[in-house]
Amino acid sequence: MSDYEVELFREQGFSRKKCPKCGRYFWTLGERPDCGEPPCSEYSFIDNPPTKKRIELNEMREIYLSFFEKHGHERINRYPVVARWRDDIFFSIASISCFQPWVLNGTIKPPANPLVMSQTALRFNDIDNVGKTGRHFTMFEMMAHHAFNTPQERIYFRDETVELCHNLLLELGIAGEDVTYIEDDWAGGGNSGPCFETIVNGVELATLVFMMYEETPSGRKEMDMQVVDTGYGLERFAWVSQGTPNAYEAVMPEVLGRLKNELELNEDHNILREYSRIAGMMNVESNADLKQLRKRVADNIGIPVDKLISVTKPFEDLYAVGDHTRALTFMFNDGVVPSNVKEGYFARLLVRRTLRSLKNLSLKLPLHEVISWQIKSMEKYFPEFKANREDILNLAEVEEKKYDKTVIKGRAIVERFDEGLESKGTEKVSTGDLIYFYDSHGLVPELVKEFSRLKVEIPDDFFIQVAEKHTTPKKEDVDRVSLPPGLEPTELAFYRDERKRRFRAKIVRLFDNYVVLDKTFFYPEGGGQETDLGEIDDRDVTEVIKKGNVVLHRVKRLDGLSEGMMVSCEINWDRRIQLMKHHTATHIINGAARRVLGNHVWQAGAHKSEDLSRLDITHYASLTDKEIKEIESLANKVIREDRPIKKYFMDRNDAEEKYGFTLYQGGAVPGKEIRIVDIRDWDVEACGGTHFDSTGALGCIQITRVKRIQDGVVRLEYKAGAALERHRKGIEEIACEVDLQHLGEEELKELAAIFSVSIEKLPPTLERFRDEWQRNLKEIRRLEETIEKAGVYSKKYKKLPVGDAFKSYHQLFSEWKQQKKDIVKLREELVERVEEELRKKLESDYTLVDDVRMVKQLTNNLEVKNLNQLANSLLEKNALILIANKSGGKANIVVASDSKYSAVDVAREICKRLGGGASGNKRFSVGGGPSAKLGDVVSEYKP
Repeated sequence: MSDYEVELFREQGFSRKKCPKCGRYFWTLGERPDCGEPPCSEYSFIDNPPTKKRIELNEMREIYLSFFEKHGHERINRYPVVARWRDDIFFSIASISCFQPWVLNGTIKPPANPLVMSQTALRFNDIDNVGKTGRHFTMFEMMAHHAFNTPQERIYFRDETVELCHNLLLELGIAGEDVTYIEDDWAGGGNSGPCFETIVNGVELATLVFMMYEETPSGRKEMDMQVVDTGYGLERFAWVSQGTPNAYEAVMPEVLGRLKNELELNEDHNILREYSRIAGMMNVESNADLKQLRKRVADNIGIPVDKLISVTKPFEDLYAVGDHTRALTFMFNDGVVPSNVKEGYFARLLVRRTLRSLKNLSLKLPLHEVISWQIKSMEKYFPEFKANREDILNLAEVEEKKYDKTVIKGRAIVERFDEGLESKGTEKVSTGDLIYFYDSHGLVPELVKEFSRLKVEIPDDFFIQVAEKHTTPKKEDVDRVSLPPGLEPTELAFYRDERKRRFRAKIVRLFDNYVVLDKTFFYPEGGGQETDLGEIDDRDVTEVIKKGNVVLHRVKRLDGLSEGMMVSCEINWDRRIQLMKHHTATHIINGAARRVLGNHVWQAGAHKSEDLSRLDITHYASLTDKEIKEIESLANKVIREDRPIKKYFMDRNDAEEKYGFTLYQGGAVPGKEIRIVDIRDWDVEACGGTHFDSTGALGCIQITRVKRIQDGVVRLEYKAGAALERHRKGIEEIACEVDLQHLGEEELKELAAIFSVSIEKLPPTLERFRDEWQRNLKEIRRLEETIEKAGVYSKKYKKLPVGDAFKSYHQLFSEWKQQKKDIVKLREELVERVEEELRKKLESDYTLVDDVRMVKQLTNNLEVKNLNQLANSLLEKNALILIANKSGGKANIVVASDSKYSAVDVAREICKRLGGGASGNKRFSVGGGPSAKLGDVVSEYKP
């Protein structure tokens, strides 16, 4: 019997046929001549649904789940759209991705067997087709039933799978004669197997995959576990049962209805129906495909293409808004914060595409308002949306404001880029340039086209190209050491007793300055926690790493050690205690941040060292002082309450069911069992680090620094234990050094913020400002003397501020700022005087050299930018302007020429005589050198 011959086909008299159009084999009841799938056959369900009644989306989901429950399947909840349990993909792309790799490789059992679910999934490989074809979505629900068959336990396989599918279709009222099962072969992730594509009236409703082979270099090998992997498209089932012109109308009627109420659309049902029908016959992947689709539809209906576009283009944008805001609702709810990296990149991509579509529709609706409609339409079936509503809408609102700022800056960015291309003789903005604008500056290609004066052609698959660059997470190279063969796993004894300081162990292998023991209480670097240090038989342990299941201890020398000998080991206990405090502090801070900022907060990175701990969290804005204080206050409240901390191993499925996927705050964790760190009623995470038994052991946590390290990610730095004591002692020493020993850290922070430095940099900064205050005063007096206004400004600054140190430092900064303003004003007055003198010289007091008017001007205490301003504003035709400025021991030369004399040649000649140099072009040049001979050189110079 072939892989495709099942009991149902034999019992009910299905015929196996070869499609005369595509050549594929299919099974059918009746006399169907072809496989039934486009382009071999077209949609026949639009306005003519094959089901016994029209079924809306949520009802269809429940019918499906209940059907399989009745047939022995256990219903399980959806997994998040963000695949936090995996490190090879960002999003759940199908129901089977929820069980890879741990269930499929036999590490753990499935959460139920057999099971049924409706899994929300995201795919971006067809994003440019969304809204255009009538059937493409970025976010969709894959209804699925799975069975995991092992040699010890057979659940069901091909026969039962096809029978269940067929009976479901019949129960929906679909006639058996309307169903075809196309034979196909599925492969992916190193596995393969036969599959059926289930077609009804032209649309593929389900795919039934029988994963049974492993692909090896020597060919197919039968798997130990054989998996029923099915996917039923919820959106397509709703579409087919309602017979609407496209899937969007069936999936989002409430939201689309509200959007239409805001618009005046020419909704021609016949055109939309024909458009979807023909789009279903085509694989629209390029702009050429889209043009061909529009021409075919226009020809069929008998209208010009431009009229067709005028009807369909607004609907393409409308449907894109509906799909993208629906996807964003799930992404924001499940913890994605828009950014320029990882999963956040795709959220930002959808936001910006949505805003562009809203603009195309001339809709002034805020993004968060449309998302609020999505929440309202779905919260009954996804109650988590109601609980997280505020978070979801905040994310949308903040991201829209960021985009508005991007647009404001965008024009200048594109103009500068145009100038660069034009200087190279380029007249066109390439696709690569468009991707650069989007990735580096957040500018969608339509904006670039609007802002650019060059030719811009936008590829129809632009966002598909962009998404492909970011689809797969980048993996860090951690293969620093190659293990010798034959090593048994090291017993991780520190999990038995985190308080063990000294122990005896046997050496099982020595290589490359590494010692492998049969057991170890040394904690290896991992989970952001630095390695333990210590000694093995009086040899310093400088690093401990875990490679697979083996722990390696790096020592400075191996002499005197041999395999099989027993050794005495001791951990640097002060360091271990400090690392434990900082790791425990990280869990406490993370729990506090989620409570203060919202459930969208996820750990984006962490590091725990002896001196400092840091936690990177996803958040859409910089933290306010109030938020920082609230997080710190909450964290210390948890410490004072001395909450118990439990650490235990738990079956992965049981842990996920009990605690949810917030377990994976620190990222994907391998293994059948995962270690849980549970701070009572505060934070539960899968974590392999070392921790105390209660929160009170930390004593206190202090957040020492907070900064935004990239868009969408905020870093909190904090200290506890001995590190905090050292920090506070250091602050006291700094306070004494700047005569502020009576102040606390908060006041010092306030003072440091005024000078835009950290507390540690206050002493040299204050000294520098004192010196600058004195230099500024001298500069003010020099400028006053130059313009004959002695004391007008300088009388305000009699002496350096003294008295109460805190107040005097405030006054120092205030006066320093005012000095800078006064210097600018004085220079402006001086520039006005010099300009007036130069104008008079150009009119009547110039030197005529070969019919060129040459004027020279000597000045003092101006800046080069002032000289540039003068030269550019005064330059006239057939004139040569030479301005020389003396400031301290330096001379600055600016030459402007609109004559036969080259400005750069003149400047170089003068600067050469001074002992300096110049650069520029024929019209304008800047140079300089020592000022000792400046007056003589300038007065004597002739071109």
